Amino acid sequence: MDLIFADEEATPSDQPPKAPNKPWCVLLVDDDPEVHAVTRLALRGFEFQGSALELLSAHSGLAGREVFHSRDDIALAIVDVVMETEHAGLDLVQYVRNTLQNHRTRLVMRTGQPGQAPEDRVIREYDIDDYKEKTDLTIQKLRTLLYSKLRAYRDLCILEYQRDGLSRVLAATALVQNAESLTVFATAVLDQLTSLLKLDRSALYCIVLPTANDGEHETRTIAATGDFVQCSINTNFDALPSIVSDRFAEVLEKKSAQHFDDAYVLYTAGKNGASNLLYLKHARELCAMDRQLLEAYTRSVAITFENVCMQEDLRETQQELVYCLANALEGRDHDMGAHAKRVALSCELLARLCGLPDPQILQLKAASPLHDIGKACIPDAILGKPGKLDAREADLMQRHAQYGLDMLQRSQRPLMKLGAEIAGSHHERWDGTGYPNGLAGDAIPLSGRITALADVFDTLGSRRSYKEPWPGDKVVEAIRAGRGTQFDPTLVDLLLNNLPAFAALRQQFPDSADH
Repeated sequence: MDLIFADEEATPSDQPPKAPNKPWCVLLVDDDPEVHAVTRLALRGFEFQGSALELLSAHSGLAGREVFHSRDDIALAIVDVVMETEHAGLDLVQYVRNTLQNHRTRLVMRTGQPGQAPEDRVIREYDIDDYKEKTDLTIQKLRTLLYSKLRAYRDLCILEYQRDGLSRVLAATALVQNAESLTVFATAVLDQLTSLLKLDRSALYCIVLPTANDGEHETRTIAATGDFVQCSINTNFDALPSIVSDRFAEVLEKKSAQHFDDAYVLYTAGKNGASNLLYLKHARELCAMDRQLLEAYTRSVAITFENVCMQEDLRETQQELVYCLANALEGRDHDMGAHAKRVALSCELLARLCGLPDPQILQLKAASPLHDIGKACIPDAILGKPGKLDAREADLMQRHAQYGLDMLQRSQRPLMKLGAEIAGSHHERWDGTGYPNGLAGDAIPLSGRITALADVFDTLGSRRSYKEPWPGDKVVEAIRAGRGTQFDPTLVDLLLNNLPAFAALRQQFPDSADH
C-alpha cells in the first residue's frame, strides 16, 4: 500500500453518501488486485458535483477493451502500462482512441515501472491526458487527479451536447417555412438556450394572438421542452397546466415579466397586438444577461412566426384565387360552387392514401384545381349547353385538355408544371381510350390519374347545366364500373374503401345551389 500511496494515510468515511445524480463512471485497468483494492479504499466517499463514483475493474488490457465495448459513459480510465504484455496499457489507449474513436473519456496512464515506458515518449506518442508513477499518487493527489479529469470530461460532454444542439438548430433553420418546422426550430433553440444558461430544461413558449372573441385568448404553443413536452402545439390556455395558464393570465394582465418561486415568465409585446410568453422553470435567480438572452430568443421566434404566418396567408390567398378561377371556368359564373376545392381535398386524400411524401401531396393539392383551366378557351355556348353536345361541340370541348397544357407548360415554376401535367392528362383513360394522347395504364402520370378520379367522383354528385346531381349509390356504381377501364383500379379501391371520408367533403364544402 505504501508503494501505491506514499506519504499519506487513507482516512475515508465509513459509508459514502448516496448521490442524487447519476454516478461518474471510472474504470481501473491493472493486473495487480491490490491496486484495485487500495484505489477503491482511497476513493470511498468521493463526490464531484453531487455525484458519487461508479468504479469498474479490469485486470488486463483485453478485459479493459470489453468494458469499453459495453459502456459508453466512462468518464475516466486509469490504465496500467505493463499487464499481460509490456505495452498492454498503451495498446488499450490506441484501441480506445483509434478503433473506437472515443476522444471523450479521459485516459491516465499509471505505472510502477517507468523505465518500461518513459514519460516523455508516452505523452508525446499516445493520446493520453496524464502520466503518473504509482509512487507519486498519494490519496490527495489521486483525488485531485479525479477532480481535474472529471471536470474536463464534464466540459467535453457539454461541448458535444451543444455542438449537436447547434446542428439541430441549423438543420431546423433550413426548414422554417411552415408552422410545423417553426416548432422544430423554436424547440431546438429553446433547448439549447436553457442548456447554455444552465436552467431547468422545462420550458414553454406561446404566442397569444389578438383575434380572439369575448375576452378569450387564442394561444399557439410554439415550443415545449422538459416537463411540458406533452403540451400540444397550438393549444389554448385551457389545455395547459393550470398553474401555467393562471400565471400566463396574470402576466398578460400586467403586461410585464413576473418572477415566481419556481418559475420565471417572460412577456414581450409583438406586432399587431400579439403577445409572446416564455415560461421557464428554474432553480436559481436569473441575472440581467440571462433575461436579455431570453428576450432575444422570444423576439427572434416571434419575428419568424410572423413571417411564417404571412407566408401561410399568401399561400392560402393564392389557393383561394385558384379555386375562384377554377369555379368560374367550370360554370362561367352561372353556378359558382366548391367543386375545385373538393377536388383539391379529394386529391390530397387520395395521395395520402397512396403513401406519397408530404411535399408531393401539398403540390398536388395546390395544382389539381387547375385541371380545367383550358376551358377558358371554350365558348360559353358549349360550356353552358343544357343538352348533349354534338360531334363538333364535343371535339371542341375535348380540346380544353390540350389548351390547359399549352397555357401552363410555358411556366418554369414547379407548381405550374404540375398543373400542366394534370391539365393535359386528367381525361386520359386507364384502358387507353382517353384524350388528348391516348395514354394507358402507368403511362398516365399519377397526378392525372388521381385528379381524374377525384374530378369525376365530385362531378357526378354535383348539379351541372346538363344534369342533376346523382345519388350517392349511383355515383359509387359508376366509379366501380370504371375500375380498370376509365380509372386506375388501385385508386378506385382506395376511394371506395374510404368512401365516408370522400363523401364528407360535400357536406363540409357544399355548392351554393345546395344550400
